[in-house]
Amino acid sequence: MGISRHVCRAVTLIICLPLLVVGVLLAAAAVRALIIEDIDYQFEGFQSKEIEEIPESYLEDLPEVFGASLRIPTVSTAPGDYDTEQILVFHQFLRDSFPDVFNSSFIQAEVINSYSLLLTIKGTDESVQPYMLAAHLDVVPVDESKWTQAPFGGEVLPDPETGEMFVWGRGAIDNKINLISIMMALQYLVTTGFQPKRTFYAAFGHDEEVNGFDGAGHIGKILEERGVTLDFLLDEGLPLTKGVVKGLDVPVAAIGVTEKGWMSVLLETEGEGGHSSMPPMEQVAPRLGKAIYNLEQYPQPSMFGTGPEAEMFDYLASSASWPYKMLYANVWLFKPLLEMVMSQVRNTNAFVRTTTAVTMVKVGVKENVVPTSGSALVNHRVHPGQSLDDVLRHDINVINDPKVKVKVQRQREAHPVSPYGPKVPGWRLIVSATKHLYPTSVAAPGMLIGNTDTEHYLNLTSCIYRFAPHVLTPDLLNTFHGADERVSVTSLRIAVRWYHRLMATADTDVPPIRESKPGHKSGEF
Repeated sequence: MGISRHVCRAVTLIICLPLLVVGVLLAAAAVRALIIEDIDYQFEGFQSKEIEEIPESYLEDLPEVFGASLRIPTVSTAPGDYDTEQILVFHQFLRDSFPDVFNSSFIQAEVINSYSLLLTIKGTDESVQPYMLAAHLDVVPVDESKWTQAPFGGEVLPDPETGEMFVWGRGAIDNKINLISIMMALQYLVTTGFQPKRTFYAAFGHDEEVNGFDGAGHIGKILEERGVTLDFLLDEGLPLTKGVVKGLDVPVAAIGVTEKGWMSVLLETEGEGGHSSMPPMEQVAPRLGKAIYNLEQYPQPSMFGTGPEAEMFDYLASSASWPYKMLYANVWLFKPLLEMVMSQVRNTNAFVRTTTAVTMVKVGVKENVVPTSGSALVNHRVHPGQSLDDVLRHDINVINDPKVKVKVQRQREAHPVSPYGPKVPGWRLIVSATKHLYPTSVAAPGMLIGNTDTEHYLNLTSCIYRFAPHVLTPDLLNTFHGADERVSVTSLRIAVRWYHRLMATADTDVPPIRESKPGHKSGEF
C-alpha cells in the first residue's frame, strides 16, 4: 500500500508539474500583456511641439498638381532604359509648379547625371549635421488592359465602392506621392520665409525602379566626394496600413529599419537528347523539375527573431486587442506559434525567411525532341539574419543532385539594421510627425521585403529609414505596381502636412528622452 501511494504521488507529480509550469508561463505572459507600455511615447513633451500647420487654402490645388505629375509617364523598363524625354518634361513640371523652391537664395538645385535632381537646402548653422529626404522620379510600366481608369490620366475621381475621392495613376503610391509632398511642404516653408537651422537634402533619382545605379548611385557618390555625412536618411517604404495586422484596428506605421538582400541563382543541367519516341532513361526536364520541386518543398529556414520583425510585435502589443495582445507581448513564449502562422501566408512568410521564387524556366525546343539542356532562374530575397553563403548552401543541399549546377548570377547582402527607439533622433522625428497626424497610430520597426535605391546611400549614414506617410488598406496594397494605382485626396493632404512637420521639427530642440526599456534597441550613439 505504501509503495502504491508513492507511485500515485509520483504519477500525479509527473502529470501536474508540466501543467503547473504551463500555468505559470501563461500567467507571466498575461501579466506582461496587461502592463506592457507604449514603448515609443513614454517621455514628456514629445507631442507638444507647437508648429504652425499648413492652411487648408494652400492645399486646395494639391489634387490637381499631383494629378498633373501622374500624367507624365516617366517609365523605367530596364537598367539604362528609361524615358529620358519624359523625365526632362517632369523636371520642367517641377520648376513650373514650385517656382519659389527653385528661385530661393538658400536652395541649390542640381541636375545629377543628366536626369536626377539633388536639392541642397542650406541651413544657417553649419555645425549641425544634415539629413536627407529621398524619393524617385520614375515609375514602372503598365498593362493598360487591366486598368479601369487611364493609367497616366491623373484624374481625381471617386472610389467606385466607397465614394471617397482619389487621384488615379501610375506612380501615385510608388513614389510620386512622397516626391510631390516633399516639394509642396518645401514650397510652403519657403513662401513663409522659413530657412532651416540645419541643412538638409532632397534627392530624387530617375531610375530607382531599375536598381538606381544611374540616379541614386551618382547622387551618393557626389555626396561622398563632398564629405557629406547624414544624421539620418528617409526614403520610400511601407505606408501606414489599416486592417492588415491582426488584432489592430488602428493605423500601423511599420518604419523600415532594414531591407532584404537578394540573390539570383541559375540552375543548369545537361543530358542525352534524341527523338521523343525513344526517350533516354534519365531526362533533363524531369531532373530540372525535381530540383525546382525540392526548392519549393524545402524552403529556406525560418529566421524569425534574428531581424527586427520579432521586436516589432513588442511595439504593436500595447495597441492590440486580446488575445493578440498576449501573443505580441510575449514573443519569447509564443515564437513557435507566431512562426508557424506567419509561414502559412505569402505576405507574412516573406518576413520570416529568405524567400525563393522560380521566375524563369527554359527547357526544350520542339514537341518531339527530347531536350539536351535546361535552366531555371531562381530569385531569393535574403533575410537580414541569413548570410548569402548560407542561402546558397541550403539550395545545393536540398537540390541534392550533382548533375544540376547551381551558379550565383548576382547578389547583395541585406542592409544593416538601422538603430531605432526613443534615443535615436531620426526615429524620434519620424514617429513624432506620424503620431501628430495619426494620433491613434502605432509605430514599430519593420523590414522592407522589396528593395529601394538606398543601397547607394549606405556610406552616408547608419540611420536609414523607409516609410511613406499615407494610409493604405488591404485592397489598395494590391494596386502597388498593379492596376488602378491611386491615393486618396485625404491621405495626400496629410502626407504634405507630415513632411512639413518633419522639416519644421528637425530644427527644434531635442525633446526630453526617457531611458530606453531594457531589451529594446535604443540606438547606441
